[in-house]
Amino acid sequence: MKRLLITLLAVCLTACSSSESTKYYQLTTPQGGASVATSTSAFGQQPKHLWVQSINVPDALASTGIAFQTSDVEYRLAEQNLWASPLDQQLQQTLVTNLSNLLPNWLVTSSTLKGDNDSLAVTVTAFQGRWDGHVLVKGYWIYQHQDEAVRRSFEQSAPLKDDGYPALVQALSQAWYQEAQQVASQISP
Repeated sequence: MKRLLITLLAVCLTACSSSESTKYYQLTTPQGGASVATSTSAFGQQPKHLWVQSINVPDALASTGIAFQTSDVEYRLAEQNLWASPLDQQLQQTLVTNLSNLLPNWLVTSSTLKGDNDSLAVTVTAFQGRWDGHVLVKGYWIYQHQDEAVRRSFEQSAPLKDDGYPALVQALSQAWYQEAQQVASQISP
């Protein structure tokens, strides 16, 4: 009888202590397009250079947990559903990839190059799922070309196609891509 009680207690403690495993997420690019388009300029003809600077995010978004807005004023950071790498790095990498694909005659990079570079500085103030079944991507960017600078605010929203964090990350990726399309259309002559 004593053995049975010890066995039952061990099984109960094991069941109580088991928790959901941590899951990690990475932003995507359309159709898994991870390859960066190369410039179609011939040798000797320099493509236009665009330096995408580090993306600025608020401290709450810089944490590893994926953000979810539960009301107008309340936010929750996931504890078991985390970004696979820092969000600011993912935003910069996917923006470089998306702009490279959208601006095939440009050399888009996350590092400065010698010579005349245009630059793009982005601040993201919101990058989260929302209680209403949509995601919100909001902030502003500054595009600098020679001595001129243009500042544009942005706000993108996309619906969740399903429940759960995979659908949330897909919708955030889609909204971020929509903003890359806006940037490309506004900086390309």
